[in-house]
Amino acid sequence: MSDPTPAVRASDAEREQVADLVRRAVGDGRLTIVEGDERQRAAYAATFRHELTPVTADLESGAEPATPVVGKDRPDSSGSVAVMSGADRSGTWTPGLTHRAVSLMGGTNLDLRHAQLDARGLTLQIVSIMGGANVDLRGVAHDVTVQAFALMGGCEVVVDPDTVVEVTGVGFMGGFSDQAAAPTRPGGARVRVTGFAMMGGVSVTRRPLAVESTQ
Repeated sequence: MSDPTPAVRASDAEREQVADLVRRAVGDGRLTIVEGDERQRAAYAATFRHELTPVTADLESGAEPATPVVGKDRPDSSGSVAVMSGADRSGTWTPGLTHRAVSLMGGTNLDLRHAQLDARGLTLQIVSIMGGANVDLRGVAHDVTVQAFALMGGCEVVVDPDTVVEVTGVGFMGGFSDQAAAPTRPGGARVRVTGFAMMGGVSVTRRPLAVESTQ
């Protein structure tokens, strides 16, 4: 006899909470970086809540894998990990107030054009070690801080024509390149790019959203 109880679909917020628990487990040594990468992939790929349960079953005894977030609340933190692989966050998704993206001999794509943000803004912590990260902030209406660390790697930040950009990063045998120029009109969102690049580079460019529709 089949189970009459239908499976419940997981939300973006529930997937982010599970991924955050995995990231903290990597940070305190309970999981290796590779294990963390595999489990975060499983969390983001989950369609139903019961698929999230095995991801953290051995991390918190007796705890539920995720608790639904009420309304439009955002988690304090979220993350992406790419170890000799790729990580892609795009479409409608909910980053934490701080989102950390680590690329170790891999690549990360953070497309925030349709991300769920609010007036509290967003801090992106980008770590690229012999890897790369692409960050698309076009159309983002709230302030964003990008803290980049590039070691023999790179990070490209794309903003729209109205964004106010401030670049204060430091390079050593590498550099921070601000190709964004001045905004076309005042009053846009503000993006601050800071950090350190060693034998790597961080660049900021402007690209209108209309470009996507012509490709």
